Amino acid sequence: MKDPRKRRWGDYLFLERIRWDVALLLFPLLIISWIYGLVVWIRIKLYQAGLLKQAQLPCKVISVGNVTLGGTGKTPMVAHLAREIQKKGVKVGIVSRGYKGLKEDEGGVLSDGENIYMTPAEAGDEPFMLAKMLADIPVLVGRNRYEVGLYAYERFGLDVLILDDGFQHLGIKRDLDIVLIDTRRGFGNGHLFPRGPLREPLRGLRRASFLVLSKTESSQPMRKIEGVLRDLAPAVPFCHSRYKPDYLMEASSGRVFPPQFVQGKRAFAFAGIADPDYFIHVLEELGAEMVKEVRFPDHHRYASKDVRMMREYRDIAEVFVTTEKDYVKLQDIPFGDLPLFILGVVQEIWEEEAFFRTVLSALLS
Repeated sequence: MKDPRKRRWGDYLFLERIRWDVALLLFPLLIISWIYGLVVWIRIKLYQAGLLKQAQLPCKVISVGNVTLGGTGKTPMVAHLAREIQKKGVKVGIVSRGYKGLKEDEGGVLSDGENIYMTPAEAGDEPFMLAKMLADIPVLVGRNRYEVGLYAYERFGLDVLILDDGFQHLGIKRDLDIVLIDTRRGFGNGHLFPRGPLREPLRGLRRASFLVLSKTESSQPMRKIEGVLRDLAPAVPFCHSRYKPDYLMEASSGRVFPPQFVQGKRAFAFAGIADPDYFIHVLEELGAEMVKEVRFPDHHRYASKDVRMMREYRDIAEVFVTTEKDYVKLQDIPFGDLPLFILGVVQEIWEEEAFFRTVLSALLS
């Protein structure tokens, strides 16, 4: 008799159903994903066996990452974490790879907590946004995160270093591994890259110290994912979080309005992030009347032609709204009389007390 406690992965993964001819066309990607998975598995085992050595920084290290490609809310979580740690009187800094930034290989100080020394193109979108959001907290970028982290410790006298997107960066020992999981997208089709969105097999969740389920407004997919977590990482605690709209800023004047300012207004929404649908969903929840939605590719580099396209809707839309990440790349592009607004969000953790109890325990151990 089948054990009712045994769950089938298909009950929880958002598995795709495709025709056999499409599956045949995608088969080469599946083969590559198997090879990729084998390489990832071997690499993890080498670190676990001590054949590949982990370097240890002379300060506490917290990693914030995920197991899927795309956005899960890492940047708001890193910002929230850094602010809360700083409130405890602890010197904290952030190191990011600076993905696709011109300084990714060279590395360096993006911000010393007072001044910003790189452009978005040099630092990468997310690190630059963190530098703009955080006062008195140094942000550094570089592919070699151990060397950059060591420099950050020596220059700024850090007690804690946060590794942005560091879960797969096994070369540095960490005191806490926080992994975010997007409940809207889940684990996609359950396949590894490039056939699917997984960076590594889901068994890797057992390495986590704490799991954070982000964007948790929908209960059904959340229950599915919780089932996977209980099966694969039963010893790892988890909590729930969401993006909470914080403010709406008028780009031309810098004036700040409550996010409800968009309620009842005809809105042109655009974003070049990993999950633009969620951004649009947040605007709709605030009561905006969407007249146009434009989804650019993640890390999209804006140009004047994009503004010309938006101008075609000038007589229809009352507000043009985008994200903080997109605004980083828009500040040098003239918008003229277009009423551009930026929606700011913060990470709201439902079980915040338990979450930060775990964080502080790791820092004090």
